[in-house]
Amino acid sequence: MQLKQLETVWQTVINNYNLSQAAKVLHTSQSSLSKHISALESQLRAEVFVRQGKRLTGLTQIGEELLPHIERIFVEIRTIENITLDFQNPAKGELSIATTHTQARYVLPWVVKKFKERYPNVHLILNQADPKSIADMVAQGQADVGIATESLLTKDNLHCIRYYDWYHHIIVPMGHELTKFERIDDIHVLKDYPIITYHGGFTGRGAIDKMFHQAGIEPNIVLTALDADVISTYVGLEMGVGTIAEMAFEGEHYRNLTKIPTTVFGKHITWIATRADSDIRHFGKAFIDICQQQFG
Repeated sequence: MQLKQLETVWQTVINNYNLSQAAKVLHTSQSSLSKHISALESQLRAEVFVRQGKRLTGLTQIGEELLPHIERIFVEIRTIENITLDFQNPAKGELSIATTHTQARYVLPWVVKKFKERYPNVHLILNQADPKSIADMVAQGQADVGIATESLLTKDNLHCIRYYDWYHHIIVPMGHELTKFERIDDIHVLKDYPIITYHGGFTGRGAIDKMFHQAGIEPNIVLTALDADVISTYVGLEMGVGTIAEMAFEGEHYRNLTKIPTTVFGKHITWIATRADSDIRHFGKAFIDICQQQFG
């Protein structure tokens, strides 16, 4: 059994059974990967992948049992590579961060600036994705660090560090009748207004739905978006009352809007995650340290 065969299985799985994409990652041809898979299956005398025609669509039972062991092999290989690279050149390399648009746009600029000042020769990659994909990317070794509010705690193989706490706030146009409130402490105040908020699965949207449900309110959600800028734009057009992450309100850009503090949607925690069973580069740990300094 060859390491290249196991690597082919691993990369095929984390690239959603797309042999073409796995071949690009491994800098080889799709036919070469197919030969590695065939050779491994011949040795095992069992099929590792479920097939639909010529397409790979999943893992067989033996494939499912093999995968955690294969994963551990490549986790150890990555750790060995990181130790070696840190020894050879501790201030040069690549750091991959998987995070949401909200974190990348409103929270991380200060961190990235500080990090690049300290490590100008580190190529920093910001992968923007939904929270579930972020958790998967870190768990599967496609990103070194994950930053998100949801999903990271659902993975057993991730080590999560508390980053910062935040709340959703309400935004309305200047002169809106809700501006009579300095803060909103009762969710029922919002029950008769059209709501503009985040798309499902993003930036604490689940908590918004949960709190309305617990209050017995069926909210009139007229528009959802992935980004607070989009929410702010349509609130400015007087299409509804907006709920956005407090750090995402840019009053200097939306002078026609007012933010009203509230805690009715609960407190949220943004987490920083790495794989629990492997080490990242020293400058990756420095990136996390800078994050914690930001709200320390």
